Amino acid sequence: MSELTEQQIREMLEHYRLGEATPEELALLESWYLSYREEGAAAPDMIARLAAVDQVWERLENEYRPVKRLFGWRRNLVAAAAVAAFMIGIGAYFLYRPAHTPAISVNQLAESKNDIPPATNKATLSVAGSGTMVLDSSRTGIVVNSGDVRYDDNTKLKGDAALSDGIRMLTLQTPKGGTYRLVLPDSSVVWLNAASRLVFPSSFGGQQQREVELQGEGYFEVAKNKAQPFVVKSRGQKVEVLGTHFNISSYTDESITKTTLLEGSIRIGNVVLKPGEQAQKSDAGIKTILVDTEEAIGWKNNYIVFQDEKIQSIMRKISRWYDMEVVYEGTLPTDDFGGRVSSRAYVSQVLRKLELTNKVHFKIVGRTIIVTK
Repeated sequence: MSELTEQQIREMLEHYRLGEATPEELALLESWYLSYREEGAAAPDMIARLAAVDQVWERLENEYRPVKRLFGWRRNLVAAAAVAAFMIGIGAYFLYRPAHTPAISVNQLAESKNDIPPATNKATLSVAGSGTMVLDSSRTGIVVNSGDVRYDDNTKLKGDAALSDGIRMLTLQTPKGGTYRLVLPDSSVVWLNAASRLVFPSSFGGQQQREVELQGEGYFEVAKNKAQPFVVKSRGQKVEVLGTHFNISSYTDESITKTTLLEGSIRIGNVVLKPGEQAQKSDAGIKTILVDTEEAIGWKNNYIVFQDEKIQSIMRKISRWYDMEVVYEGTLPTDDFGGRVSSRAYVSQVLRKLELTNKVHFKIVGRTIIVTK
């Protein structure tokens, strides 16, 4: 296929909008969307492309119904097949795009009924060999003993009988937009942030150490037991403690794993942290810095905290907390952003505060945030 010009693309889109596109034009549109690349000054911008997709979806609902004449039926069938192929192509490209949802401003989102609420109590619990349970969102956490699992109001979970059959590995997992609290068999307490996972045994009995594995972010209050050290494994690092309060942020989409100590002492390799220190582990090694611990664990205390961060880092936090996708368009700000907002705020409130800097702006399409300078 020869390179389509902007004029050809616009003409075919207009034919499609008017219901006059031939199967050949629909096939060309499909090929264009599949081969489309972001660069190219003549290409329609993101908002224009999203609007074009809206038009496609709207017409699919109303067109290509059977007609009486056989010739017309066949013609519409061919056209419908071409449109189906076209939609598969653009669907792969615009996977994040909810149908029928126009791009709106932050202020429009705040005034609508579709503003996105913050994270709530959502999690699943998997028991090795026994399947996965969806935990009750009306409760804030679970308590694990060697014999069973109960909610923090002492209500027993259904389907946990397998825990009485020896030591089983369990996995507590929160989705984007979810948090949950866990009391381990040794009475240590863990708060899991959004999009996180903790793997742990149903009992620490008979083991030399109490070992758990974290992906994502968790705040730990570890019960003291000098005879049985507590170990947290997370993305290439091992934190060893006897009894202490600390936070680990170890998301796979972040380049640095941050371990912040609030009380006691912990060891990471050859590094021993003191209260108020944070170990930052990257491919270059581990460095230790002093931090404001209240800011470092803001999420656990109902705050979303930005500590002189680039917009990409901030949007990753927002994406996890509100279960939203993020798309960047054009040149991004290079400034650092700082501050904190209530984690109980709706997403429009958070984005509006960022826009007040006049260094970044947002458009919202369904559950997708488009970031522009």
